[in-house]
Amino acid sequence: MPAWRGYHTKTDGRAYFRFYIPTDLKDHLGPYPMVNLGLKKSKAAERLALMHYIAFQGLIEDKRAELAAEALKPRPHPLSEYTEEQRGAFATQLAQGFNREQHKALRAFAPRADLLDFHDLLTQIAGDVLSGVGPEGLANVTALFLTAAGIPHKREEPAFRSLVFEFATAMDTEFIKPSTRRLHGREAVTPPPLPEAPTAPAKVAPMLTLGTVIRDYLEVIRRSPNGYTRKVVRCLQLFGAMLGEQTPVSQLRQKQVTAFLHDICCLPSDWALRFDHGESIAKMMAGEVEEVMAPRTYSQSYQAPLKKFLAASRRDHGDDGFPELVTEGIGYSGDRVSGEDVQRDLTTAELKRLFEGSEFAAIAGNHGADAAYWMPVIGLYTGARPREICQLNPQCDWGQEDGIYFLLFDKYTAAGKGVKKSVKTGEARRVPMHSKLVRLGLPAYLERLKTNGADRMFPGARIKKGNPFEVAGEAFTEFLKVLDLYDNTAPPGRRVLGMYVFRKTFITYAGNQGIPTFGMTGHKPEHMTQVQWKSYRMSPAALKLVQTDLERVTFPIVISNRSTF
Repeated sequence: MPAWRGYHTKTDGRAYFRFYIPTDLKDHLGPYPMVNLGLKKSKAAERLALMHYIAFQGLIEDKRAELAAEALKPRPHPLSEYTEEQRGAFATQLAQGFNREQHKALRAFAPRADLLDFHDLLTQIAGDVLSGVGPEGLANVTALFLTAAGIPHKREEPAFRSLVFEFATAMDTEFIKPSTRRLHGREAVTPPPLPEAPTAPAKVAPMLTLGTVIRDYLEVIRRSPNGYTRKVVRCLQLFGAMLGEQTPVSQLRQKQVTAFLHDICCLPSDWALRFDHGESIAKMMAGEVEEVMAPRTYSQSYQAPLKKFLAASRRDHGDDGFPELVTEGIGYSGDRVSGEDVQRDLTTAELKRLFEGSEFAAIAGNHGADAAYWMPVIGLYTGARPREICQLNPQCDWGQEDGIYFLLFDKYTAAGKGVKKSVKTGEARRVPMHSKLVRLGLPAYLERLKTNGADRMFPGARIKKGNPFEVAGEAFTEFLKVLDLYDNTAPPGRRVLGMYVFRKTFITYAGNQGIPTFGMTGHKPEHMTQVQWKSYRMSPAALKLVQTDLERVTFPIVISNRSTF
């Protein structure tokens, strides 16, 4: 199926849908004019255009199926390949057709004069052939019948001349003699019955397979991609690989879904990367697995998207045999513990080791270490998620209002080249810069980036699949290992693994000092309505309130100033 191309907006401001005719069907469908959707550019126009697109794809599929069926029909052999018996049978069939038509006309009380004229004409042209006068009259009639039947022929070939003579002979016995008796009232001769047409085989609808349903579902999902799309694609890719994409949907059973969800808990956590490199799912299942997926990954990245897919497929393809299948009640069966990757806060001693050690002082004095310096410092004084920090665009994601510097975490502002922005809650928030960040020179750093045309926080850091944090985050994890602060062996919730440790540290220190952090970290309090929360987050008053709270968050450490370059 061609890719969905959206709709067009003309100079009159209205949205139009254009039909794209595949090259192989242009001679069969012809041109289709654009459709005025009657709407301005909008989501509603996009949905209406999509409905036109889906309907038109159905028409294209029907036309292709029609042409394919036509191509499979048996083609008549050329007349030159007919045997004498076959030519005689064809001639007899034609003559009997005239007999039946005359009988039908008599029963309808057709004028006798018309019937006699037609009888005399056929008697003459058939008699001309049999008496040797000339075959031209009956030859013309014979050629018309051959063309109508789709039988290739040439007038000069012997088979054609033989058929004309056979036709004349059949006309004499099968039409002229019965017609003479019938028109003179001597005997109401009943014509022979029509030959039985061969029974056409019943059309068998193509079998709907799991792979087809998955591809159709993903095509719709990809039209409005979001941060969750990749997880859905991976889940259904795995589902199709393990159950078999050629499996007819009518043969799917609940026990297969249950077995799938249990089996994936035994897959290595990096199965997708290994699968992309050509390793089979069966081989991964059979080998030793160092680490399987976590419970949260199972529930959010596999169980949840599969549940939506099964429900949508039952709704859309239930008439084609897609059964009702569920994922509820099928729990995680791996050996990981829920929350094991949740990090704790850093102690005062650990903060001092990190920020007051010679290692961090070296980073502060390193011209090329912007990410290594600013990423942990901003994380400590904002509690922001690391990716939110790294995707900040110096051109638009910070500013000053009423003397207050702030950072803007918003997925809908302009993203840097190659960056796919992501804000977990999906909601924008402005976070004031702590006075410590101002004194360390963050506004000056951002202004310098803006002046230089940079469109992301750390231009020197590599972007990996749209994520500007992943590579920088791995580097910071290695830094924790150098400082002997990294700990992945502690019980769940007590580990120190990477940049997210600063979010936990910020929230914990603020909480210990009685300071609310919801305005800074982006979590809506339960007592607030959505309208109140949006108003609070975006109002100028909120910026001052949050700054007042933020300034009360202190850490007993001294951070080296960034050298001026």
